[in-house]
Amino acid sequence: MKNYRILLLITLMSGFYLTAQNKDTKKADKQFAQYEFVKAIESYNKLVDKGEADAYVYAQLAESYYNIFNTEAAERWYAKALETSDKPEMVYKYSQMLKANGKYEASNVQMEKFASMRPSDHRAAAFRKNPNYLPKILEQGKKFNVQNADFNSEQSDFGGIMNDGKLYITSGRNDSRKTYGWNDQPFLDIYTITKNTDDTFQEAELVNNKINTKYHEGLVSFSPDGKTMYFSRESFYEKDFQKDSLSNRKFSQLYLFKATKLGTDWDTVETLSVNSENYSVKNPAVSADGKTLYFASDMPGGFGGFDIYKAPINNDGTLGEAVNLGQKVNTEGQEMFPYVSSNNTLYFSSTGHLGLGGLDVFYTKEIDGKMAPIRNLGIPINSNGDDFAFTIDEDKDEGFVSSNRDGGKGSDDVYSFKKLQPLCDVLITTTVLDDKTREPLSGASVSLFDAEGNKVVSKTTNAEGVVEFIVECEEDTELEVVMDGFDSKKVQVKGTNEEENNVQISLDPIEKLIAAETIDLAPIFFEFDQSNITAQAAFELDKLVQIMTKYPEMVIKATSHTDNRGPDSYNNALSERRAKTTVQYVISKGIDEARISGEGKGETEPKVNCTTGCTKEQHAENRRSEFIIVSGALAAE
Repeated sequence: MKNYRILLLITLMSGFYLTAQNKDTKKADKQFAQYEFVKAIESYNKLVDKGEADAYVYAQLAESYYNIFNTEAAERWYAKALETSDKPEMVYKYSQMLKANGKYEASNVQMEKFASMRPSDHRAAAFRKNPNYLPKILEQGKKFNVQNADFNSEQSDFGGIMNDGKLYITSGRNDSRKTYGWNDQPFLDIYTITKNTDDTFQEAELVNNKINTKYHEGLVSFSPDGKTMYFSRESFYEKDFQKDSLSNRKFSQLYLFKATKLGTDWDTVETLSVNSENYSVKNPAVSADGKTLYFASDMPGGFGGFDIYKAPINNDGTLGEAVNLGQKVNTEGQEMFPYVSSNNTLYFSSTGHLGLGGLDVFYTKEIDGKMAPIRNLGIPINSNGDDFAFTIDEDKDEGFVSSNRDGGKGSDDVYSFKKLQPLCDVLITTTVLDDKTREPLSGASVSLFDAEGNKVVSKTTNAEGVVEFIVECEEDTELEVVMDGFDSKKVQVKGTNEEENNVQISLDPIEKLIAAETIDLAPIFFEFDQSNITAQAAFELDKLVQIMTKYPEMVIKATSHTDNRGPDSYNNALSERRAKTTVQYVISKGIDEARISGEGKGETEPKVNCTTGCTKEQHAENRRSEFIIVSGALAAE
């Protein structure tokens, strides 16, 4: 994200030059202080070539390369500087550069070092809680198809939000603008690109000069009706700035503005009340209902560099009081680029949450006043570079994300994407235990059923008695566990937004189903006026088959009952059919027909007396089969 770091103004750099500069570094330090990192790198490298460099120069070189996202050079100089330094934030940045260069194990070594230095830091705590997070992110699978957009230039292009058939992006492609010392690219302007009916895009066009100025303009967002545009701009336009006493450099803040659409163009630009000459506000994002404005700011009272805030949009268009989204979203790092989709999912980019390197895109949702777990969007939305400015049309499952990843056309590029799979997943980790010994059961068959009762997949528990399933968030499911020698069990699993749902299922030895004179199965219920075996009935009858297989001398009599609706003669015939169907199912599983018989009892032995009326549920209780042990020793072969 080389050029857009101009708009970030993440900090006034590391501050190293304030304590360690000298006459030899004066020129380079001034360039560094003025954000002219390309020139500063040249000056610091000359000191290295002359043998006049020390830990301070190495650190300044690392910071310079870090700020233009030259990850390999930044890694090299951070390593050199850390030979004689132990600054925690430098250790953290070093770990990020290692990660950005694909050196995950080495990155984790530095993260562990950082965590030992700052154990209470949110970033440290998150790492120690989940040190093996990288494989989990990488193994999530590609849920998006991501393509570099045709309209990107050789300069920085980022953003991407549709309004009235036009795509709005921010770009440094305007060669008539003067260049900025940060990375010698032109100042940033807002462009529109008309989308054709075949989904291709026309040439980019500058938005009018009431929006674009000689200063930097940033990302945009729109009210639901598309008639109000929110955008960021440097405060120089308002003649607000601060001057650094060391370099005499003028520093602007970032302000938020809104413009109103008059006819087909934008007019009536107004500054917003959240602006202040003491801090920056940027990255506006309007909620789907138009009632809330989200943005990023480094205002006092936050948790890190930039935090994400929200403020109510009043009926007259003014803003209410800004509220920090809290420590679950915001960290000691940087949280920026909020976007709230039509289903109220909050997407944002962060350097503080566990990711693949640089800025990663994360998402969450506010549920009952609380934020759901923060999730990484995974590859290929995220890379080991900076990934930011994510937007999505939830109805079409398509959108845009910006990145400075390898293989782009410019320093930052816009990428279009199509969502291929559901986004929010829950890992159901199921552990199956022997209820008597509490030991894990290896080889148990665990089947996952959806909310409609359809079997999705079956797996076998490993040596630790564990199987894992991935399901969508908020999806109710059912687990069915079957194991030879044990009572099978079904367990309802309530849908959740948590990243993991741990379910423990204990199975009783099959002998516990054998009472003095009966097999204690759950009742075999039948549908009204039907005699066919249902899936639930088969599940219970399989337990009977397992018992009769284990005790080969056992003889069983199955009795079938009906409710009291209908004539006696009809119910007697219906119960006979049910008894025969039950017997036939057991025989079909390999049990000798001489060992099981059936008898229909009709409505003569109700479980619930319905002479004065019964509920639907009580009638169902009466439509049942029961199993009586006729003979047979209770000893296994």
